[in-house]
Amino acid sequence: MSWYENNKMWEIFYDCMFDAESFQLAIEQCQHIVELLGQPINSVLDLACGPGRHLIGFAKLDLEVTGVDLSGFLLNQAANLIDQQGLSANLVHSDLLKYQPGQKFDLITNLFTSFGYYPKPADNQKVLDNAYQWLNPGGTFIIDTFGKEQVAHAIEPVHCTEYDNGDVRFERPLLIENMSVYANEWILVRGDKAFRWEYEHFVYTPVELTTMLKQAGFKDIEIYGSLTKDDYDLNAERLVAVARK
Repeated sequence: MSWYENNKMWEIFYDCMFDAESFQLAIEQCQHIVELLGQPINSVLDLACGPGRHLIGFAKLDLEVTGVDLSGFLLNQAANLIDQQGLSANLVHSDLLKYQPGQKFDLITNLFTSFGYYPKPADNQKVLDNAYQWLNPGGTFIIDTFGKEQVAHAIEPVHCTEYDNGDVRFERPLLIENMSVYANEWILVRGDKAFRWEYEHFVYTPVELTTMLKQAGFKDIEIYGSLTKDDYDLNAERLVAVARK
């Protein structure tokens, strides 16, 4: 079983990853994304939607939204939150490589560092290939992740985060396999218990990601350091690729 298929660990680490502030941030990011597009859209597909943070943001903008994720636990969280807010969204429980949409979309997103999870490079390329095929003519695909340069510049041997509920999370990140893979170990101390989770995924430079997007068929590709179009440099916190069909 791949690390991202472990529902138990998503459940244990959920509060560390998806607090109330992250949901509010996602709503703001959705507004930034719509402004970044510069053109009207009606339909959005969020690949690896998790607990629906961005689905909620797009739904609040009266867009038709679809979210796909492999984690049943995270999708249940999304369904509950969307229902609580009286919003509407189509949720699909599927591996991204097996998903077969019944429509095409104006916008496809892959956000919150949810790209590069597959251990085979060809499978990660397939995600981009599929996104191109699933877009309407003139549609846009947006990836929000962190770049290889950012990781190399800011990586710390050990990082500790304390939470208001008393939880403490330790991280031990590494760049491995000729700096192509970001590997991390999380240790969560909760009361008198400790939980350990290891994960790894590919990380890319803007040049590498642009090459992959071009291979998928995209020709108009822009790189930014944020969803508000900041420059991608060592001061940037994110790597954002905007690819138009």
